Amino acid sequence: MSPIVPTPELLARFNRDGFLVLPNLLSPAEVAPLRAALERVFAQHSPEAEIYHMQEIWRPKLFEHGEVFEALIDHPGIAGFAEAVLGDDCHMIAQTGLRTMPGKTITFWHLDDTCRFPIPDGVKLDPRIPMPTYVINMNYYLCDVDEELGPTQFIPGSHRAGRAPRPEDNDADGNPTWEGQGLVSSCGPAGTLVLWNDQTWHRGGPNVSQGRTRWVVQTPFARRMIGQRYWPHVNYHMPEDVIARANPRRKRLLGFHGIGAYA
Repeated sequence: MSPIVPTPELLARFNRDGFLVLPNLLSPAEVAPLRAALERVFAQHSPEAEIYHMQEIWRPKLFEHGEVFEALIDHPGIAGFAEAVLGDDCHMIAQTGLRTMPGKTITFWHLDDTCRFPIPDGVKLDPRIPMPTYVINMNYYLCDVDEELGPTQFIPGSHRAGRAPRPEDNDADGNPTWEGQGLVSSCGPAGTLVLWNDQTWHRGGPNVSQGRTRWVVQTPFARRMIGQRYWPHVNYHMPEDVIARANPRRKRLLGFHGIGAYA
């Protein structure tokens, strides 16, 4: 395991490009049990995935499925980076599993959620002002991901666009560009962590492999003001054993906050 040290240089690169690719964040000894556990989760029927017609590709609330997933919540390699960007009162808003088989990739370019800092056409954000980060999304690769397997792909700097991509942004290959920056693929070996400001234009690259599957755990963190996405949302009750096992930092990252504004 190689912890992320939130140095000024690394934070500047994240703020400039809107994403980071960090190989070997998880060791082989961490990847193997996570991969086995994720395969077990996908072998079971998911009522939540059925509701959203995503039985083949998606599983929510992985922390309900074993301590190996709970350990990612306050993983020493990433919790400090999330807190450096989002504040010491940030929390995890979801923890999901993604199984990407050939032909099953989400290949359209998008922002995650809504555009939070819209900028009018013809106006550019002053380069001295970093684009605010409210959510950091994170993909842990549990297998080697090459171009054929469908890496997450980004348009560097596009989080500063203040809008979603449009058809007129596309190049000759049908992929958007932003201020001269084109598509970058985040390939990497098993154990790689790919993280991004959720306003960065991105997509899952097409899985064009011959029968291989991409296995990913996705763990987004957000500022405290951003609501958590634990289905069925307002009626969700976290399992007591998950709470009982959590140390103080993990409990806060699960959403157990002290008193703050409004409550």
